[in-house]
Amino acid sequence: MNQQTIQRNVQLATQRQQALGRLRRQFEEAERARIAAEQRAADLQARVDHLERVRAELDDFACIAAHDLKEPLRGISDYCQILLEDYADRLDADGRRRLEALVTMCGRLGTSIDDLLAYCRLGRVRPDADPIDLHAVLGDVLETLGPAIGRPSASVCVVGRLPRVRGDATLIGKVLGNLISNGLKFNDSDRPRVEIGCPGGDPPVIYVRDNGIGIERRHHEAIFTIFRRLHSRKRYEGSGAGLTIVRKIVTSHGGRVWLESEPGRGTTFFFTLAPARDCAHAKTGCPPPAKSPHWSRRRTRCVPADRPRPPRKVAG
Repeated sequence: MNQQTIQRNVQLATQRQQALGRLRRQFEEAERARIAAEQRAADLQARVDHLERVRAELDDFACIAAHDLKEPLRGISDYCQILLEDYADRLDADGRRRLEALVTMCGRLGTSIDDLLAYCRLGRVRPDADPIDLHAVLGDVLETLGPAIGRPSASVCVVGRLPRVRGDATLIGKVLGNLISNGLKFNDSDRPRVEIGCPGGDPPVIYVRDNGIGIERRHHEAIFTIFRRLHSRKRYEGSGAGLTIVRKIVTSHGGRVWLESEPGRGTTFFFTLAPARDCAHAKTGCPPPAKSPHWSRRRTRCVPADRPRPPRKVAG
């Protein structure tokens, strides 16, 4: 073996050792990175668990506090009613007015407590993910809302047929009920109307459109804050929790909710829900749209063209 061959072999052995050293260092660095990543993941999971416990404790506290507040509040309201009924001849007009105002305030506070309880309970409920017919859910909602719609010229219409989705029928019914009620309540039109439809999409996008007073863009996010009101109680009744509950229900179903609105030009709320994949039209989320029904002058549920029957009047 000559000198050149020996030198070449020594050089190759040296390069091999250097390469093995680099690989060893890279492996050690990767192992340290893996251990650090696992530690960070464990820390994050511990924080998530801690936040979950804190959230559950806050929900428990809010539910207990709200429940405990209702009993004395009911007592205050009852005593005021007793004073108004049994001591009416001893009270002057100002005294009666003050007691009536106190009863009204007790009622409003009771409504706020009920809404707070409903909001807290949503955090404890795991919504079902069963296939449901949103069209049937809406029909039940309209039957329930009928007596509560106080304006004889108000109408609610469905454009086409709504999709089959996955979710809890009761909770999704609350979403529709809140949005429809708001569309009719925050409305100064001589003929308030609300339109519900689904233009398609995957996941399907459902909209609830009204011809009401509209909402300024700067308030589009604020309206989802619990008990946040944009108007006085004298003008529009309510606790200000409805849209907060709507968002919580939709997000708990894995969807999202947003709106388009301008003052004086009505509001359209959009929300998404997971489609029921066993539906024949699962790709679009909605069946082909039917012809838009006409608006009724009475409080009616307008039947889509694919169900040819006259509009039904809602009781009330």
